[in-house]
Amino acid sequence: MLLWIEKGNAMLSFEIKDSGKSIQVDCDSVGLEALIGILTKYREAGGKGHLHLCAPSAGGNLLSDKTPWGKDAVGELIISMGGDD
Repeated sequence: MLLWIEKGNAMLSFEIKDSGKSIQVDCDSVGLEALIGILTKYREAGGKGHLHLCAPSAGGNLLSDKTPWGKDAVGELIISMGGDD
């Protein structure tokens, strides 16, 4: 399932830090609201399958390609519940 934001410009980025030991999430209020809404709908639907949240470079419009500081961000985030693939 690929998800899109319909609310205009939002900032939501995930940056891998410390050689993969941590992930930093940067967002504005619209990006945070969208992420909460998507995760809530996914949980309410029973968490079946998995979600793909993508940046424009990966064919989506939910994530930002860059962090607020201009660093490359994760282009695709895949979320699953209960070990689904």
